[in-house]
Amino acid sequence: MKQQCRILLIDDHKLLMEGVRSLISTRKDMMVAGMAGSGEEGLRLAARTQPHIVIMDISMPGMNGVECTRALRNICPDARVIVYTMHADQRFLLELFQAGIAGHVLKEDAPSVLLTAISEVYEGKNFFSHSDACAPMLALLEQRPAGTQEEGVSKLSRREKEIFIMLADGQGLRTIAEKLHISLKTVEAHKYNICNKLQTSSLSELTKMALRSGLISI
Repeated sequence: MKQQCRILLIDDHKLLMEGVRSLISTRKDMMVAGMAGSGEEGLRLAARTQPHIVIMDISMPGMNGVECTRALRNICPDARVIVYTMHADQRFLLELFQAGIAGHVLKEDAPSVLLTAISEVYEGKNFFSHSDACAPMLALLEQRPAGTQEEGVSKLSRREKEIFIMLADGQGLRTIAEKLHISLKTVEAHKYNICNKLQTSSLSELTKMALRSGLISI
């Protein structure tokens, strides 16, 4: 018989946590091992309860969901994280995926969606309730940059990295020159050096590399 799934809730909205606890209590195969109102408190509880699943919000006082997910890797490496949030945009998605989340559910989704997410993640699968929005991020993470490209980004000078980010963000050479108060020829020279170090001449590839490195967001 499979072990009952231990779940830790981390969210500063107490009423919402009580609602999630009531929802989980309807399932005999699940139990709430603890509830915390901040990331720091959640980490302390995680160390004590060693949950299978951690359900947490992104925006919390003090440590946010991204930072808490990263810290959990050291405290209970086998725990899997489901982000439960009101954020439908992609501001935090890349960082969360890089931190290793296994699920992402919106608070506006039906309660049954959260229960499904818990079951799927406990089985070792990933679950994203709005997969269309997550697909670009997942694709980027699956296409890891080659070692030469990773090394290239680290070798960019301060000015080259600045221009690299602006190019990846879709800004034209003339716009970059005006913003940085340098000549167009200087920008072109920097672009040549950047593409040479990163071994690509494709602007779309520059954008992908910047996204993977967390230098820009969609």
